[in-house]
Amino acid sequence: LHLSLKEMGTSGTVRGLFSFRLSFSLGRGAFSCFLPIFAAIYVGLTPTLIGTLLATNILLMALLQIYSGNIADRFNRRTLVVIGGLIAFAYLALIPQAGNFWQLLGLCILGGLGGAISLPAASALMVDEGRKFGMGATFAIFTMAMSIGMATGPLLGGVITDFVNIKSVFYFAASMGFAGTSLFVWFTRYY
Repeated sequence: LHLSLKEMGTSGTVRGLFSFRLSFSLGRGAFSCFLPIFAAIYVGLTPTLIGTLLATNILLMALLQIYSGNIADRFNRRTLVVIGGLIAFAYLALIPQAGNFWQLLGLCILGGLGGAISLPAASALMVDEGRKFGMGATFAIFTMAMSIGMATGPLLGGVITDFVNIKSVFYFAASMGFAGTSLFVWFTRYY
């Protein structure tokens, strides 16, 4: 396993996908925890409307992956990861500007679209790397990045809310998404 991890560390694609998945999951973790608080306090939405926002985002991402998986099999996967990453960056950055349910719903739809575009393409790239380094070890790295991001997003969001404000959580998550996508572009530049 040590040799596998060391060998995987030499792959720009693995490093890029780790960076992307970590930052994407950090944004998802922050979004899932702090959108309900933001929507209740700043927009005045009911729990039912907040649940509708989250459900729309999650279900749309899940359902669209059926189609975007086919797209990832036909088009440049690296490009699809970048497009989805930039959409995810944009929707997080725009959340603090939303003032009503419909604006937030539109942003949740946009975020679901970004995830649906990028995640199947990223997974397909990881399969390519898995053929070189072993599927189990390679996907363990991918899953580890997701878990770290989902855990640190809410934690860092809480610290940011305590010291700044809740709107800054979304700007921070967006900046991390942009950084992760930029690192993906850099590490995969010879792909």
